[in-house]
Amino acid sequence: MYDPRAALLAIDTHTVPIMICLLLTVAAAFLYFTIAVRMALKQKVYVVPFIGSAIFLWHDFTFVMLYDKWFEVYDHWWVKMWWFALVGTVIFEIVMIVQVYRYGHEELWPRLSRRAFGWMLVLGTFGLGAMWLLVKVSLGDELFFITFIITAVFSVPLHTAIMSRRQTRAGQSAVMELSTIVMLWAQTYAYSHAAPFFKSTPFLLFVAAFTLWPLANVWLLYRLPKAPAPAAA
Repeated sequence: MYDPRAALLAIDTHTVPIMICLLLTVAAAFLYFTIAVRMALKQKVYVVPFIGSAIFLWHDFTFVMLYDKWFEVYDHWWVKMWWFALVGTVIFEIVMIVQVYRYGHEELWPRLSRRAFGWMLVLGTFGLGAMWLLVKVSLGDELFFITFIITAVFSVPLHTAIMSRRQTRAGQSAVMELSTIVMLWAQTYAYSHAAPFFKSTPFLLFVAAFTLWPLANVWLLYRLPKAPAPAAA
C-alpha cells in the first residue's frame, strides 16, 4: 500500500500545506466532539453512536499507546503531532461512551436494567476493540493513514441510522456532518503526496461517496422536525 519511511519523506517535501491539512483535520475533529458533548447535555440524548465511539476510542488509544514507535522509531513531526492530538480525542471518546450509558438506556434497551445495559456497553466496547485490532493488523497500515481516513467518516452512516430511528433532529448537527468532509478532504490532500495509492480509483471513489453521504445527511436532517424538549429529570 505504501512504504512508511518513503511516505514520511514525501510529506516533508510539502511541509506547510500538509501541516495546514493536519491542523484542519484536528480542528474539525475537536469541533465534532465538542458539539456532540454540548448537544448531549442540552438535549439529554446521546449524539455519537456507540459503535462509532468505541471504534474511535480503540483507534486513537492504540495510536497513543505506540508512543515509542512515533517518538523513537520514526521520530517525525507528522506522527508526533497526531500523538498529542489523539490524547485529547481519547478523552472525548470516553465521554461519548459515558453519554450513551447516561442517555441511551431507554432508547436502546429499555427492558434491561441500567446495570445490565452498562455491562453490555463494556462488553461491546471490548468486542469492537478485538474487531478493530484484527482489521488493523490485516491492513498493514503502519502509519494509520487508511484508518485515519476511515474513522473520519465512520460515523456518517450511523448518523443516518439514528435519524431513521428517531425521526427527529435530536442529537444531530449539520456542522458535525460537514466537519467529516473537512477531515476527509484535508487528509486526502496530505496522503496524496505520500503514496500513489491515495490517487487510485478505489480510494477516490471512497472519497466521492463519503463527500456526498454527509451532504445527504444534512439534506435529511432539515426534513425532520426539531428535537423535542428533553424530559424533566
